[in-house]
Amino acid sequence: MRNLTNTEIIVLQQQNCRCENWQNIFVAENFSTEHIHDVYFSGKILLETDIRICRSSIANYHIKKGAYIHNVNKLAVEGKTAFGNGTEVSVLNEAGGREVKIFDKLSAHTAYLLAMYCYRPLLVEKLNHLIDKYVAEQTSEMGEVGENASITNCGIINNVKIGTGAQLENVSELRNGTVCEQVFVGTGVIARHFIIGKGSKVYDYALLDKCFVGEACEVGKQYSATDTLIFCNSQLLHGEAAAVFAGPYTTSHHKSTLLIGCMFSFYNAGSGTNQSNHMYKLGPVHQGVLERGVKTGSDSYLMLEVKIGAYSLILGHHEQHFDTSDLPFSYILQDNGRSILIPAVNFQTVGTRRDSQKWPKRDGRKGNENLDQIIFDLLNPYIIQKVKRGIGVLEKMQQKEAEFHVYKNIRIKNIFVSKGIRIYESIVTCYLGKKLVEKLLLVGFDKKMLKPTTAIGQHNWIDVSGFVMPQDLLDENLLNIENQKFNSIDAINAFFSNCREDYSHYEWNFVCHLLENIMGKSFDEIQKDDIVSFFELYEKTLADMTDAIIADAEKEFNTASMVSFGADGCEEDLRTDFENVRGTCASNPFILEIIQNKETESERINKVLSML
Repeated sequence: MRNLTNTEIIVLQQQNCRCENWQNIFVAENFSTEHIHDVYFSGKILLETDIRICRSSIANYHIKKGAYIHNVNKLAVEGKTAFGNGTEVSVLNEAGGREVKIFDKLSAHTAYLLAMYCYRPLLVEKLNHLIDKYVAEQTSEMGEVGENASITNCGIINNVKIGTGAQLENVSELRNGTVCEQVFVGTGVIARHFIIGKGSKVYDYALLDKCFVGEACEVGKQYSATDTLIFCNSQLLHGEAAAVFAGPYTTSHHKSTLLIGCMFSFYNAGSGTNQSNHMYKLGPVHQGVLERGVKTGSDSYLMLEVKIGAYSLILGHHEQHFDTSDLPFSYILQDNGRSILIPAVNFQTVGTRRDSQKWPKRDGRKGNENLDQIIFDLLNPYIIQKVKRGIGVLEKMQQKEAEFHVYKNIRIKNIFVSKGIRIYESIVTCYLGKKLVEKLLLVGFDKKMLKPTTAIGQHNWIDVSGFVMPQDLLDENLLNIENQKFNSIDAINAFFSNCREDYSHYEWNFVCHLLENIMGKSFDEIQKDDIVSFFELYEKTLADMTDAIIADAEKEFNTASMVSFGADGCEEDLRTDFENVRGTCASNPFILEIIQNKETESERINKVLSML
């Protein structure tokens, strides 16, 4: 870059531009003054080509090619700044103790380790050392407006780095933050000490203070968040969050919803959802963990501490501190002031199936270099492991004669135990059957091709905020982090990315071990006849599960669902009105998709059987 020529300085002055020291402005060789009007420059300024700036005040910024800045009260860097990188967020425990340092390459998985592995202080120390190293690399006295970025009609933008293609329109105030590439920040937004990840939207008077917003998220319509981490594809509108770990696909759309002190992922909050993290004793120190796929119904309430099993539905007001993590797919209800659990039944609902299929379709991230590695499968090794533990829990209850059982501070009526076991066993059968079909269609019944080559993944699996992985693999690499064998944040992210690429390999190791467990034989002892017998069970179980889901869907088309239709017409008009608006069960696209999936899987089973 070069200094401005005397002619360029004169032209800029004629275009009502002012500068404390014109010698502090450096420009590209092909720089043009044509589209720069009514600008006050101060500090060091770098200007590239094809930029347009007018009616703005700018200090200590590098304005890159194609950027557009119009009517900005203040765009300035004042002193050294890391642009929000390194900000400590007091997540989960509002009083502190689980702080996560945010930065623009933070993944949900690294954040999970920082927040949840406080029992491994050396790990947290080494991770923070790598983060501090990265933060130091980002620290500068110069800000940046990326190529083709647009900033129009904004108030104060102070110590903020703005990425390629970002759009800022009518923003009120941004301080100490990073706006990554292809981000939209809109009207009335106030954000302080923040990171907004690639492809996200923050708009309509949203308020962020000490927050990380991950990739392809949406935060708007007056949403207010403090000390909160929000990861990919989450959508938070109208409500409020404090000290929340909002893992991938956390969703809240209602003004009356407060999320506080909890960890979520693939979560949907009903209107009026609320949690209490304060017992009015030692402060707001309580936390909750709601595992993947949990839903809270309208006006549901949780008094923390709680731990909720995956894909559970919570209805009502709950003041007991219970742990249902080994009983996934459950209903958690209120009965005469007490919390009760109905195990497994949520697996047979059409809503659960619909949710699992919509998440991958709603992935708004672009490109392949994503920070968050996601396992979308409804059934995966982590969930199956939990289901098997649930079978063990319920089988112990079967041995006792009682009207109800108390398990980790929640009541389970005895009449639900046997059905829960049956559903859980069906879940295992469906998972194992599907995975066997996939593999046998690929390689046939070739023992050499089918037999695992390593033991990684055969046993315990964990859900690292959206990414399901073998615990032994994670533990091995956590030791490597503690022993300083990872030298950068990029290396940590690459580790999780590589694990995602190898997921199917590790999952097959788990499937083979599960098969041995189900068959009661070693892998070498399993014969074709064993597989044939199992597939007969799988096909029947698949049909029963499909029928149960369709029966649940049919409730949306019964007469009770039609009572508000028909307006001023007769009973026949009621049904006609309903069908014209909602369609019929037989024509519903999602139900047809479920039926088609079942028929396709039956064909695949028969194809494998013919091969055997």
